[in-house]
Amino acid sequence: MLIKQRIDTPEYRALLTPSLLKLAELFKANQYEIRVAGGAVRDILLGIIPHDVDFATTATPEQVKDMLTKANIRMINCNGEKHGTITARVDDMDNFEVTTLRIDVTTDGRHAVVEYTQDWQLDANRRDLTINALFLDLDGTVYDYFNGIEDLKHRRIRFVGDPVQRICEDYLRILRYFRFFGRFAHDNALHDEQSLKAIRENVHGLQNIAGERLWVELKRIAEGRNAGPVLKVMLEQNVGQYLGIPSDVDLNDFDDHYRQCYQAKPLAMTVLTKLFRNTHEIGIFEQRMKYSNDCRRLAQLIINYRDSISILDSSSIDRLKSYKDLLVDLIIQDPTAKEKIVELLKYQHHLTEAQQLSVWTIPRFPVSGGTLASKGIKQGPNYKIILDKLREAWKESHFQATENQLIDESLPHVLKNLVNTNSPTSSSLSKKSKQN
Repeated sequence: MLIKQRIDTPEYRALLTPSLLKLAELFKANQYEIRVAGGAVRDILLGIIPHDVDFATTATPEQVKDMLTKANIRMINCNGEKHGTITARVDDMDNFEVTTLRIDVTTDGRHAVVEYTQDWQLDANRRDLTINALFLDLDGTVYDYFNGIEDLKHRRIRFVGDPVQRICEDYLRILRYFRFFGRFAHDNALHDEQSLKAIRENVHGLQNIAGERLWVELKRIAEGRNAGPVLKVMLEQNVGQYLGIPSDVDLNDFDDHYRQCYQAKPLAMTVLTKLFRNTHEIGIFEQRMKYSNDCRRLAQLIINYRDSISILDSSSIDRLKSYKDLLVDLIIQDPTAKEKIVELLKYQHHLTEAQQLSVWTIPRFPVSGGTLASKGIKQGPNYKIILDKLREAWKESHFQATENQLIDESLPHVLKNLVNTNSPTSSSLSKKSKQN
């Protein structure tokens, strides 16, 4: 049953920019209907000014292109045209996606063959969730075919119509359900049992979804609101086995981990690595998800150091000493090492210390190969060994040792213990250093 609601809120009025009105007037002048669709309508009803505004229209893609061409409005990103979407760039300022009303003729759980329609309800019926199936006319009228306004009011997350049918049209909607539940449902809200049942019965369809698409949704869930309890319920529906997540995870322990670190806004991988006991398990997950090298390196760092490095006791000069030592070692090869070690501290629930390390200025190691050469040490295979030993001495000094101190006091001991060095003897070097 169609429900109409008239709105005139600040968020709605903010929507009516000159670029948007120019595009809307073009469709009106050509006697085609055009309405704001989906997420932008949902956000406006929630009192949020939307970042992106997408349109639905009764005009076909060819008719849209013809209108835009005659109005000298540029079209960009032609990839969406096969799905009925034309992207208009109005006055070289704002981009708007305009999609023809459509229905799914056939689907394989990943992609759909569509057919264009003039029926707004049929288009709404193919959308995933009731809160995303709303349309807004530019006169301020909201069109609601599936009780989305009421669901939004009570923060209920439900599939449009039959959950099984919606899921089988695109199995990625399983993860989208949990993402939107985390984003909009009330704290401690109960899931729609019919939706969970449909998910459990059709979760196998995720095995054919590309890892890149799965990761986009999973990352948003893990970095979103209430990620711990949402992921716990999601994994209880046997979703994990199709994401490369072990089936015997302690979900209560995982939920507790999230509750202890979420206030520091951890990255997705900082949250999710708790699900994996070793590098073999995270390797299986990595192969399934196909995420970035930076995510991979963060997960490996957390697994490698989460049990072997810790905050020192209060009697220590610097409780973060072991983390700073690790940082000055890793920063040589990885410019983002600081961010990763901050995430390690969040993972270990040291939230105050994570903030402290994030603002710590990494000191510069005062000795270089050029320094050694200037002291008469010939370049060779021992250079790296010498520099590494001097770096250790510098770290032991809490990064306070100067170049002269390292050369005059530490280097002679390094050379004395070095076998087959081509450098001068430690005593002669010491004399030369003092002369300099």
